[in-house]
Amino acid sequence: MYDWNLIESSFRAKDIRGVIGKNVFPDLITRAAAIFANLIEEKGGKRVVVSGDGRTSSQMFLYSVASGIVGAGLDVILYPILPINIANFAIFKKDVDGGAYVTASHNPPEWNGVRFRREDGTGFTFENKIIKERFRNGNVRWVDWEKVGEIYVENIDGIIREYIDFVLDNTEVPNRSLKIVLDPRNGVASIGIPKLFSKYHTVYSLNSHVDGKFKAGAPDPVDTAITSTIDLIRGTKADFGIVFDGDGDRGVVLDENGKRVPAESIGIILAERLLKPGDTVIANLECSSIIKEKLEPMGYKVVDAIVGDVFISEKIKEVNAKLAVENSYHLFLPLYGYYYDDVVMAEFILASIIANEGKPLSKLVEPIGEFYVLRENVEVPEEKKWAIAEKIKEILMNKFGDVVTIDGVKVYFERSSVLIRPSNTEPLIRIIVDARSREKALELMKEYKKLVLETINKV
Repeated sequence: MYDWNLIESSFRAKDIRGVIGKNVFPDLITRAAAIFANLIEEKGGKRVVVSGDGRTSSQMFLYSVASGIVGAGLDVILYPILPINIANFAIFKKDVDGGAYVTASHNPPEWNGVRFRREDGTGFTFENKIIKERFRNGNVRWVDWEKVGEIYVENIDGIIREYIDFVLDNTEVPNRSLKIVLDPRNGVASIGIPKLFSKYHTVYSLNSHVDGKFKAGAPDPVDTAITSTIDLIRGTKADFGIVFDGDGDRGVVLDENGKRVPAESIGIILAERLLKPGDTVIANLECSSIIKEKLEPMGYKVVDAIVGDVFISEKIKEVNAKLAVENSYHLFLPLYGYYYDDVVMAEFILASIIANEGKPLSKLVEPIGEFYVLRENVEVPEEKKWAIAEKIKEILMNKFGDVVTIDGVKVYFERSSVLIRPSNTEPLIRIIVDARSREKALELMKEYKKLVLETINKV
């Protein structure tokens, strides 16, 4: 049996994830997948979709997941490799009762894990706590040999065609062809996604072959250098570029000059053109206050949500939102009938907007204006982290009254904001400030970092 102290950290709020051979193992994944299947079967479910990304360990885990599920009596429709948005689409469109996707998203190649999904393609939240507890207690039900499920291996070409057709059927045809640079960084965005964009546009691909060791560099375009992509955009005089992460659920946008376009700006551009006043837009707490500043005066309702795509999906259903944005480039389009994130479809729509409005992307972003976001992490003792966070929340609630407390504490000022929240996985307090000037952002960071440090010394 496992040393729980060794593996507990791999059971996270959104998934199971860790370093191969350190805190995640094939038999761990198999047992967790069987518990997932038990949960699906308890609701009357009979079959699920399983797929995964292109990491060197993903095929191993793919069959670990499938083995656990069929060993618990459910059938598996297995797509050997897909971008996560197309895997979620398969769950959403097929007559299945849930799904599992093998990935460690933007983590380094030695990481891997599994994300469990509901029948609509959205991710588990509270169910992950149940899986963790049952795993810890050894509560897993296996079936007798005659009740073992079947594994049906599907050709991925069919579901990719269905996804492309869905996107084309639900989006506007551009009136001109663009030049677009796509950089999957050796991840699974290499599969199907360039084919979609090439339906209307000229695509220049970079690092567009799947390599589980990510030889192009870290599969995290948000926090790593992407100079080669910028050079290709400038060299080809492309209209814009997209850099994806390992499983294709994040897509950093670069304008025609190679400048990053913040996810908040993309969300504002989409909202202004796809929605109508009165519609609800969700922004996770780490998003800049620019979304509220721009959209609320135009009649849109902006709702804060906990950081994490699975939590955004739940909030979308709760408030009937039509669009949602995470600052990490997860984009959601529930106005098209699904609740999971799909940055590919969102940025395919962005391409049509650029083409049809006849303006470069930089000019579409220009009216939104510049905003500055600063982030700092302050180390704290793990055993005191939550008490420190609660004390900071209490201080700011007493000072300002009207604050957001769904995940740490966030205070909105005029054209600026500050968020202070405990990390869910590390002994850190995170401070995120934004403002319309760098000077104001620096001033806020100085003030609230001082508050955090003073509170740490008192608790």
